[in-house]
Amino acid sequence: MTSITSLATEASTAGQRFDDWVLERVRQRRGPTELPLAFEYRHIYVMPTRFGFWFGILLALTVLGGLNFNNNMSLMLGFLLAAIAQLTTLLAYRNLAGLRVEAIRATPVFAGEEACFRVLVRNPEHRTRFAIEAVSPESRDCRDIAAQNTVPLALKQLSFERGWMPMEPFRLENRYPLGLFRAWAVIIPKAQCLVYPRPATNPPPLPKTGRGDHGAAHPGEGEHFHGLREFQQGDPLRRIAWRTSARHQKLYSRVMESPSEEACELNWYLMGSGDAEEKLSILTAWVLRAERRKIPYSLEMPGAALPTDLGDDHRDACLEILALHAS
Repeated sequence: MTSITSLATEASTAGQRFDDWVLERVRQRRGPTELPLAFEYRHIYVMPTRFGFWFGILLALTVLGGLNFNNNMSLMLGFLLAAIAQLTTLLAYRNLAGLRVEAIRATPVFAGEEACFRVLVRNPEHRTRFAIEAVSPESRDCRDIAAQNTVPLALKQLSFERGWMPMEPFRLENRYPLGLFRAWAVIIPKAQCLVYPRPATNPPPLPKTGRGDHGAAHPGEGEHFHGLREFQQGDPLRRIAWRTSARHQKLYSRVMESPSEEACELNWYLMGSGDAEEKLSILTAWVLRAERRKIPYSLEMPGAALPTDLGDDHRDACLEILALHAS
């Protein structure tokens, strides 16, 4: 039992070494993969799986037993299974050949989060491709691809540092139809994911050094007069505008407002000395907090500045500046 286990381990290790050798060979001879890419015969490798390896040993023992005992039925069974196994190599190859990798997309994440790269794979032919799997060192995703259809295969990769994170090399493979052989193609992508700085867990309060004329007051409870409206059931009597109501022969209520919070200025130069990465984390947390509270904010950084604004586009532009800041 121990010898069988050690043999299986050696086979798995040998398979991994072969995969690494193929990856290095592709890297040296072809370099980064240019997209879109259509898989041709020179892109695809076919090797037996672990299950196929043990199936081959069992098949060899069957043939040897048939030869030893001169059993024609055993020999016929062995040769029939060998023919079927050989045919699956062609089916595995055809299931991958002709597929196109159209593009790779990635949404920005914060440092420490998992980046999700979506590999868009298109099947241009009039037949379905079964169990097409994208495999990276950290994740895998498997889908069937219908005829003339495009599907995204998601590969996740853990981020550690802010800035541009390159996508690791990955494989597109399949073990169709019986799992005896694995056909795969290596892709060395140029895709990158933007990683924002990790937000500070306990940042200081938002600075209030900006001008406050960019926001709008919020009608509701407050001390400042906003306007008049017709009296509604439940309005407090102290809000009734008696003079206006007497003049129009109808009850009117005063609408009060709460003034908006002052716009804030997120200024690198006003944060004092300290660790650059810590300052970037605090600025990141401030951007997210200002967006949640709907407080307009500006950003001043070495070599970059954005005026006071609010919204998703402004937030993303600020976070990109913080992510790509040269320490």
